Amino acid sequence: MEYESLTELNIQKVHELFNINEAFYYIPLDYFKKGTLEDEDFDPDLTLILNDPQKEYPIAALIAVNRENNCCIKVFIMDNAFRRQGIGSNMLKELINRAKDKDIPLMSYGDCPPNYWQPGVDLRHTSLYFLLKKFRFKPRDTRYNLTAPLAKLNIRPLSEKEGITFERVRPEEFEVTYSFVKNTFPRNPSWAEELKLSYERSPPTSFIAKNEEGQVIGWASHSVQFPGSFGPTGVKFSLHGQGIGGELLNWCLWDIKQLGLENCTIMWVNGQTIKFYSKTIGAYIHPVFTTMSKKLRKK
Repeated sequence: MEYESLTELNIQKVHELFNINEAFYYIPLDYFKKGTLEDEDFDPDLTLILNDPQKEYPIAALIAVNRENNCCIKVFIMDNAFRRQGIGSNMLKELINRAKDKDIPLMSYGDCPPNYWQPGVDLRHTSLYFLLKKFRFKPRDTRYNLTAPLAKLNIRPLSEKEGITFERVRPEEFEVTYSFVKNTFPRNPSWAEELKLSYERSPPTSFIAKNEEGQVIGWASHSVQFPGSFGPTGVKFSLHGQGIGGELLNWCLWDIKQLGLENCTIMWVNGQTIKFYSKTIGAYIHPVFTTMSKKLRKK
């Protein structure tokens, strides 16, 4: 099989292939570009586009990035008419060989923050799950997204509450907000980088909370991964329990609603946080993911 790399010349057709054949998600073209060609770890050698030789359009695409010595697969899609012909197996075998040639020690699917779409393999993609298992990818952790229907939510975010102000982050506040997130949440280093991605939207899709001295004490981002996605978010630890995070959530939900979207997808939620979102805004677990990865032996 002869493969093309993903380029500016074919990305629109590959994007069309993705959105026609992906059963559960829609990714707009600008987000698709941001997550592939414009990803800082993009490597054209780790992208395989297979064309129908007669009609000259893509029938399959396998796209990965090299994130910190992890060949992370972001896109694995095929025209439904060409499934179960061994094409997917051949493409995955080729990608594994290319990663080995680059001495990349690990391959995984989906979970490659800060610039990612899903935190693992969506378990509704049954054929993908078993194809990866065939190639000895091991299921690791279970991760959850939440779906929050917006239609019945009466969202009235406050600009001020008990001396704390809430507002959309402005360009002159980009650096101080980035520093706040990076320094306050060192155990989650990708959060600050995801915040920076929100700055690239117009207008920026992050909101901040400031105390009476004008210091940033909390933030929340949305539509970083795709329109309607929520997260990451955080509040200064000493101020937990004062409703600051809830108000930042309200601002993001309000902003998402202005886009005309019916649902908000809360990304990569764990533990008691699931209960919080369920209780406050009626969010429910959907969908469920598993992380899958395999170690690559050198040739």
